Amino acid sequence: MRIQHLGTAAAERIPGIFCKCDTCINARKMGGRAIRTQSQAVVDNTVLLDFPGDTYLHYIRDNFPLPDIRTLLITHWHSDHFYGEDLAYRMGKGMYADCNDSHMDVYGSQTVRGFYDRAFFLEQHHDDDMLSFHTVAPGQSFDVEEGKYTIHVFAAAHGQYSGDCVFYAISDGTKSLLYAHDTGYFPEATWEQIRKAGLKYDYVSLDCTLAMTPLPEVGVPHMNFDQNLKVRESMCRMGLADSSTIFVANHFSHHGFEGYEDFYSRAESEHFVVSYDGMTCSF
Repeated sequence: MRIQHLGTAAAERIPGIFCKCDTCINARKMGGRAIRTQSQAVVDNTVLLDFPGDTYLHYIRDNFPLPDIRTLLITHWHSDHFYGEDLAYRMGKGMYADCNDSHMDVYGSQTVRGFYDRAFFLEQHHDDDMLSFHTVAPGQSFDVEEGKYTIHVFAAAHGQYSGDCVFYAISDGTKSLLYAHDTGYFPEATWEQIRKAGLKYDYVSLDCTLAMTPLPEVGVPHMNFDQNLKVRESMCRMGLADSSTIFVANHFSHHGFEGYEDFYSRAESEHFVVSYDGMTCSF
């Protein structure tokens, strides 16, 4: 399997829109890996994870085959993970006719479905030949791409009520990855869903929005690096991962994050990879 991290920031990006903090000023000066766009990833250039407002930028910058993507997994409804108005341009009727001949299946929670319907209500029609929405819930699994991949759905510690935000595991029968954004430390119900999925993970990307900022024990809808380490410890203890598993810190905010180079040494000392926009990994 191959994953490409198209974007690796929280909603406001780094440098943050309208922000003049030291982290954002330094990011503008440094450029390169210091610049982070809204989080999104693509697996084997086939399965797309999330559809933020920065999707078009990722398509142009990284040249991934967006028009050919047939499977889109949405974690939740926030606009940095689902910008449905742009997705509506995939329809084939009217001014966009004959631009594309492939069908896309979109998967997300019932809450995401509401935002999806809103986007197409604004367009005043929906093209069923081009797009279908499938409502998913934590604990479910389903196959995509003619059975090439099995997708598992887990409850995220994020959002307004249980089950409206999710994250995903993807397995091709040989390799498996876990893409866990946006979420706080996993609640026990989520750990049970992960155990029941029965996978051992080769690649784990974890929400590290607040990086080195200390967090209270409960009630925070994102993780910091200490909680990433705690997730890894728990996964290894449960037999869900081992020393060969690639663990990645991802989805950073300018709050508590001093920049790629500053965080890199801390993560490297714990054998964690620090994501950056455009980063690819085959495993």
